Amino acid sequence: MKQAKKVLAGVRGTRDLWPTELQKQLHVTSALASTAKRYGFAPVQTPTIEPTDLFHRSLGDGSDIVMKEMYTFQDNSQNSLTLRPEGTAGVIRSMISSGLQYNGPHKVYYHGSMFRYERPQRGRYREFHQFGVEHIGSAGPTTDVEVIALARDSLARLGLGDRVSLEINTLGCHDSRQRYRKVLEAFLEQYQNDLSVESQQRLERGSVLRILDSKCENDQRILASAPRLHQHLSDDARKRFDDVQSHLAALNISSHLNDGLVRGLDYYSHTVFEFVELKPETGAKGIAVLAGGCYDDLVATLGGPPTACVGWAAGVERLCLLSDVTPPSPTTIAVVPIASGNTSAIRDHALRVTKTLRDAGHIVHFCDGASMKKQMKMADGFQCSYAILLGEDELTQAQATVKHLLERQQQVVALSDLSTYFASTATVVA
Repeated sequence: MKQAKKVLAGVRGTRDLWPTELQKQLHVTSALASTAKRYGFAPVQTPTIEPTDLFHRSLGDGSDIVMKEMYTFQDNSQNSLTLRPEGTAGVIRSMISSGLQYNGPHKVYYHGSMFRYERPQRGRYREFHQFGVEHIGSAGPTTDVEVIALARDSLARLGLGDRVSLEINTLGCHDSRQRYRKVLEAFLEQYQNDLSVESQQRLERGSVLRILDSKCENDQRILASAPRLHQHLSDDARKRFDDVQSHLAALNISSHLNDGLVRGLDYYSHTVFEFVELKPETGAKGIAVLAGGCYDDLVATLGGPPTACVGWAAGVERLCLLSDVTPPSPTTIAVVPIASGNTSAIRDHALRVTKTLRDAGHIVHFCDGASMKKQMKMADGFQCSYAILLGEDELTQAQATVKHLLERQQQVVALSDLSTYFASTATVVA
């Protein structure tokens, strides 16, 4: 007896997207891109694979992503390559390698697949889709605010304006962070044995700022009495952050200071922010749906000149989970040739009608089959709004029977009037 072949499943943490779900993702991405364009941002695309060293240099050897989450492999030439875990580093690498760093400022957006080896859970996958923006080569608090305002408007476009909270902090300039790092390290060393294992490891690696982001309750109790970065800011860094908050208030963008917000990557400086989900039942804060900040040192780290930058990224899957906005459903039409009499002529005629309507911009399914029952079932399966019935009588009389499948009504329309009829009753696609 022949053994059935094993069905291959997809890779854990990845998903197959069929039309209904993919259309929502495309709708979300389109809404974000449309909003970014209003702010003067243009699209950019970079490769999915990058040199592994790019992420060691940009994200930091001690970052969780580099240490535990990257998909890295060697190609046949023994080059170490990595599936990109985030988009910013690739955009900056592309700008520098293309010699565009002196032609700024640049305002770009991107979207595509990212890859991280994480535990799959609701809204989080090992291959996920990200939309991001980067404002490169323009410094100052108003640039920070412009980028945050774009984030706010993007979320509002998806119906999430009242369902998220803006958390904001400053990491100050390089000198401010260095001073604070020493003070915080001295404080945490007193409690080294009481910290979580992960925080102890971060302390040993010198990644002390990352401990502020610990989710361990005991760590948070210790951190409650820790010195604050705000106490160690330079005057210029303090003024910049004050200006950011003032400009946000001028735009009626409410924000909440979160001095534990440090972001998980080495390249951040000055303003950092997250838009966090608010639970509708309790108002409690949930997952971050969009996050970003300034990264003034990244361009120089990757071999370019010192360049001020600010940007953000959002997980498309998380936005799809939260957003109730649904993509528009264009009207679809089924052309149903009724097989009787001169079958070949009827089908030829039905194919010509199908082409005419498609040329006019309509979505049309040609529903052929052995019986009208099966053809109408096919039309229902395609979720058609209308069915055009074309049989021998219709062919002889140069007319068609148009059935409105949702309202269960029908009427006879002259073939010469079909395009005009659907121009007033059906949507078209570009």
